[in-house]
Amino acid sequence: MRKTFFTKYLVRLMLPLLVPLFLLGSFAILISQNYIKKEINNSNERMMEQAKNSVESIFQVSDPIYYTLNLNSRLISSLKLIVRSSNLQPVDTENFVTFMNLLNPAANIKPVVHSIYIYLNNDGGKFLASNEGLTSLETYYDTSWYNFLARIPDDTNVFVESRTVRRFENQDTPLVTVFRKFSSPGSSKPEGYIIMNLKTEGLANMLNGLLYYPHQSLFLLQQNGHKVARSDPDAESDAWITVKERPDLAERFEVAAADSSYKVSYQRSENYGITYVSATPKSYFYQLPIRLVYLTVVLLTISIVLALLLVYYLSKRNYNSLLTIVRTIENGEKGMPVPELPGRVTDEYSYILQRTVKRFMEQRYLQVQLSEKKYKLKTMEMMALQSNINPHFLANTLRTIFWKSMDLTGGHNEVSGMIDHLSEVVQYSISDADKTVSLKEEIYHTNHYIHILNARYRGKFHFSWAYEESLMAFRVMKLLFQPMIENAIYHGIKESNRFGYIKVRLQQKGDMLQIAIIDTGIGMRKERLQQVRNGLLREDSGRHIGIYNTHKRLQLNHGDLFSFAIFSKYGWGTVIRIEIPIQ
Repeated sequence: MRKTFFTKYLVRLMLPLLVPLFLLGSFAILISQNYIKKEINNSNERMMEQAKNSVESIFQVSDPIYYTLNLNSRLISSLKLIVRSSNLQPVDTENFVTFMNLLNPAANIKPVVHSIYIYLNNDGGKFLASNEGLTSLETYYDTSWYNFLARIPDDTNVFVESRTVRRFENQDTPLVTVFRKFSSPGSSKPEGYIIMNLKTEGLANMLNGLLYYPHQSLFLLQQNGHKVARSDPDAESDAWITVKERPDLAERFEVAAADSSYKVSYQRSENYGITYVSATPKSYFYQLPIRLVYLTVVLLTISIVLALLLVYYLSKRNYNSLLTIVRTIENGEKGMPVPELPGRVTDEYSYILQRTVKRFMEQRYLQVQLSEKKYKLKTMEMMALQSNINPHFLANTLRTIFWKSMDLTGGHNEVSGMIDHLSEVVQYSISDADKTVSLKEEIYHTNHYIHILNARYRGKFHFSWAYEESLMAFRVMKLLFQPMIENAIYHGIKESNRFGYIKVRLQQKGDMLQIAIIDTGIGMRKERLQQVRNGLLREDSGRHIGIYNTHKRLQLNHGDLFSFAIFSKYGWGTVIRIEIPIQ
C-alpha cells in the first residue's frame, strides 16, 4: 500500500509540474527556430539588396564614359585617330584632354576603383588609361586584361572577371575587372571596350560591412558561375559552387559544403550579369534552440530530483496520517479504544482525525437524519417524475387515438388529421423548451397548429407566409409564432365577424431578423392599445397572455438586443413587429 501511495503522489505531483515545463521548452525551441529562420531569410534579402545597390553604384561609375561614347560618333572617330596615329593633331589633342577629363574623375571618385581604360582595336595595342594617358600593351604594366577580350561572348555587353596585376616586384594586386562594350550611335557592332578595374580588397571590405551574422559569407558570381569576389577572401567555404552547378535552383536552399552546411540565398542582376550569393552556416540557426534544449534538460532534471524528494516526504507523512485515521475508524467500528489523538491541529490529517472521533459520537443521530433525508429526496423525485409524465402521457395518448381513428374509419380522415397535427404540436411543445431551433423547423411545426385552426374556423380566415429561403437556417426560440397567431385569431379575426387575413413576414435587415405578424381583425382602440403596451412594461398580461409570454421569453433570451412593437387601428387590424439578433 505504501508503494502504491508513493506512485500515486508521484504521478499527481510530477506530471502537472513536468509536462508544462516540457511543453514550454518544446514550444520555445520551435518558435525561436522558426523566428530565427524567418529573420535570417529577411535579413539576407535586405543584405543582398544592399549589396546589389552598393556594387552596381560602383559599376555605374563608368556610365558617363559609356553614354558619352555611345551618343557621340565624332568622339569615337577622334578616339580612333588618337590610338592609331603616331602624331596627334591639335584637334586630337583637345579630344584627348576630353577623354582624360572623363577617365580621371571617374577613376578617382570611389576608393574601390583602381583604374579605367578605353580600348579600340588597333595594331599598336594603344589604349587610354586613367591617370596615365595614352599608353600601349608593350609599355604598360597591366596587360592581362587584354587576354580576356576574346572570351567575352558576342551577345554579352557587360562581362566581369577577376584577375591579378603586378606593378612592382612581389606586389600582386587582385582586381575585379568589368568589361563594357560600346558602339557608335545607330550601330550594333561594338567599337571598343571600357575596362574598369576594381580593387578586390575594397569590394571585400564593402561586402563584409554588409554582413549581419558571424561566419556569414557574401559572394559575387559572374555569368558562368565563376566567383569574382567575396566578403572574406581568406575563407575556404565553397557553398557558392552549388549555385554555379545548379543555376535553376530556388532562391533559398540548403547546401552541404566541405567545411559545413549552409543556408544559401541568391539574387541575380540582369543589368550586369552578376549573381549575389549569401551563405549562412546552418549551425547558426540552431544556436539558440540548442541552448534552450540544454536549459530545458537541466530544468527538467532539477525538477525531477526535487519532485522525487518532495513526493517521498509527502507520501510518507500522509501515509502515516492516513494509517492512523484508518485504525481509528476500525477501532471505533469494533468498539475498541481509539489511538491517541494529536494535541492540536497541525495539518488536514490531524483535523480529519479529530473530526472523525467526533463523528463517531454522533453516528446514530446522523444515521437517523440521513434516513429521513433520503425519504424526502425520494418523495421529491416521485413528484418531479409525476409532473413530467402528464405532458408525455398526453402526447402518447393523442398518437394512440390517431391510430385508433384510422383503424375505425379505414383510412385517413379529417378527425385523424386534426389529431395528427395536435400530437405534433404537443410533442414539439414539451421537447427541450429552452433550446433554439431553425426558422425552417419553427415554421414547419407552426403549420401543424394552423391546420388545426383551419379545421376549427373553416372559411373564417386565410393565412400566408412571406420569406426568403436564405433565412431558413437562422436560429430562433421555440414557439415564437404560435402564441401571436393564436392571439390574432381569438382577439382579432374571431371578434370582427368577417373573413380575415393573417400574414407573417420575415426579412433580414443588417444583422437583425425582422418579424411582422399582420392581421385584418377588429383591431384595438387607442385606449386599449395603450393598456396592452403598458402591460408589457409592467409585466401585466391581462387578456393577451400569448403576447406577454412571447415578450417575456424574448427578453430572457436576448436581453436588451430585441425590439417588440404593437400597432393597431380599430376596425382595420393589428401589426406586431419584432426585431431579434440573427443567430
